[in-house]
Amino acid sequence: MTTKSSLTQRAGRAALWQIVGGGWQTIVRMGASVFLARALKPSDFGLFGMAVLFQEFLVHLTALGMGTGIIAKKEVSRNDLNTCFWTIAGVRFLLFLFAFFGAPLAALFFKEPRVIPVIRVSSFCFLVDILSVIPNLLLSKELGFKSLNMINGIGALLGSAVAVFFALTTNLAYWSLVFSMLANSIFCNLAIFIYRKWLPEFKFNKESFRYLFNFGIHGLGFSITNYLKQNLDYLIVGRILGSNKLGLYEFAYRIPHLVFDRVSRPVGGVFFPALSEIQDDNEKIFNSYVKVVKFVTLITFPILFGLAAVADVVVPVLWGNQWLPIIRPLQILCLCAALRCLVQPLGSIFYCKNRPDIPNKTSFIELVFTAITVSIMGYFWDIIGVAIGMLLSLLPTFIVLYIGFRLIEAQIYRFFISISKVFFAAFICGISAWLVKKGLLCLNLNLISVLSISVISGGIVFAIFVLFCFKEEVLLLKKIF
Repeated sequence: MTTKSSLTQRAGRAALWQIVGGGWQTIVRMGASVFLARALKPSDFGLFGMAVLFQEFLVHLTALGMGTGIIAKKEVSRNDLNTCFWTIAGVRFLLFLFAFFGAPLAALFFKEPRVIPVIRVSSFCFLVDILSVIPNLLLSKELGFKSLNMINGIGALLGSAVAVFFALTTNLAYWSLVFSMLANSIFCNLAIFIYRKWLPEFKFNKESFRYLFNFGIHGLGFSITNYLKQNLDYLIVGRILGSNKLGLYEFAYRIPHLVFDRVSRPVGGVFFPALSEIQDDNEKIFNSYVKVVKFVTLITFPILFGLAAVADVVVPVLWGNQWLPIIRPLQILCLCAALRCLVQPLGSIFYCKNRPDIPNKTSFIELVFTAITVSIMGYFWDIIGVAIGMLLSLLPTFIVLYIGFRLIEAQIYRFFISISKVFFAAFICGISAWLVKKGLLCLNLNLISVLSISVISGGIVFAIFVLFCFKEEVLLLKKIF
């Protein structure tokens, strides 16, 4: 039987590896963006973004959530794994066919014929993904995130190197991003398969399928509406404003959400398998949720608040003057990414309490609210308005947070009190960086010096707060290390 201390240690180390791996990937992709932003045009990023949007829509349209059932089940049989593999493999093959032959539909929607070959070439990733279906699930269930992050970290470096190489040495433009995606997919899936080798048998069990299907089917509606909710801004910008505006907006969105996707989301991936072992103890679930969110926000908040504070210097220094229109949307989306960190692990509570129907039911309301806010704000204020709309669209999410805490008999105010110190520390960090930046700009220093000194000043202020106000968290990190 897993003891509380051993579970905490295992989950803590897994979360730490997720953060280290996510941090590494963020640094690699941010470094690559410095070169790519100067070598490619916003329309190149927008065109590639259209292809990714179409593929992700197909993925969410067929998301049965069977992998979630494998992770949640305490005792997984060989029949479960074989059934899961052949079902997902079949779905992935169909996705490849839909993407390859349905690419003209995306071109029709976005009014951009150049997207057809991009979708068709990148759709081969669906076939490559089949290799690591079960090995990936097994490593996640076993909290083997050290291995996963090492593989994904190398894959990110390889993919970024491919993109930069082709962008700087050829005239392939947006094809550089496509080849990068293929290189990353082939390497990561092959490496995971070799490391955690698992070979399927030609067996399919109806009872296993029934369990996995019933567990995951509630997630299908949530998956589709959640995709639309999170990508409605892209779809509106791409459809109405074109590839150039989509490229600008996508860049503004991607930078702060790199932090969210590479830190908060991966740690949430650790939270679910760890939580499944204590699913009957509501107080432990609540305390675990608070610890996870506090752990994540101590890393993400100072980065996001600091980025918002110095965005007008970061953009011209790192990416060049052609990206100046993204400054305001970038600042707004930093706050959007920060708020998402508070609710990202929420789905784990519903799954552990066998209530996957709740996210499914509430996601439609969130989608409608997002459509209204993004459409209205985008109509009046272009991509700045779209960013404001995405920020406002998070309001119903906090109602769902309240429902989640009611499910485990916890009060939401306890959660906000627990993380209030992190908010305050990150806010002071951002204000410090902003004040230093303003003072240095008045002295007419070069922008690189202004950026460096401002970031260091904000970092020092936050470090002081951590040492004096978060001693318990520092001790926990030391213990995990």
